[in-house]
Amino acid sequence: MSNFEQFLIRALLLVPAVLIAIPLHEMGHAAAAYFLGDRSVRYFGYFKPDPRRFLEPVGVIAVAVALVGWGRRVPIQSNRINTTRQKVLYELGGPAANLAVAIVLGLILQVLQRAGLPYAFELGPGLLLAAVYAIVFLNLSLFAFNLLPIPGLDGWNIIEAIFKSRNARFFFNVTVRRREVWAGCAIALLVFQFLLGINLLSIVMTPFYEPASKISLGVCDGYRVPGLVGLFPCLL
Repeated sequence: MSNFEQFLIRALLLVPAVLIAIPLHEMGHAAAAYFLGDRSVRYFGYFKPDPRRFLEPVGVIAVAVALVGWGRRVPIQSNRINTTRQKVLYELGGPAANLAVAIVLGLILQVLQRAGLPYAFELGPGLLLAAVYAIVFLNLSLFAFNLLPIPGLDGWNIIEAIFKSRNARFFFNVTVRRREVWAGCAIALLVFQFLLGINLLSIVMTPFYEPASKISLGVCDGYRVPGLVGLFPCLL
């Protein structure tokens, strides 16, 4: 199979993965908010699996560029979710949903492989299991990426929920300069990749991604679109 065919197949398999993983992440937040007492998420339709409600253009582009991404944040009522515990649980809802689905589909994938079903990134019967793997991978990727302590991601929001009352000015300043922080992170990724040949994103995601991948798939594995992008958050 040519490199172009490999590129095309692996890139196209990301489409159903995106349509599942990103809405699932945001619906996880919505479910957490609902069980914490905010019924507005149901009223405004955040339990309907309509990708158009959840997909955010830049977050989808990030999947093509770096195999990570995010969606439109589910709005909540601050008077319903206002304690530190509630805020932390709400932020964990999205990553938890991705992790749960990755584990379930990963275990199913393992069973089907052991039963002898073909698994290959090429045209044929093995493409179905390859599509399942792409979904598992992107769910693992979103789980690990969104737990990073970067402003705007769930990991940072958890830190803010716990410590903001002790240093409100610091968190305000970070929020104001969020674009600068993201620009700095992007520059650091580019410097490490093109000058040092190191995928920094894979390294920082490893503490979350690797154990989750081993639980769901039995091994730590990543994903590569030949000629475009690759992500392998596993210790070598």
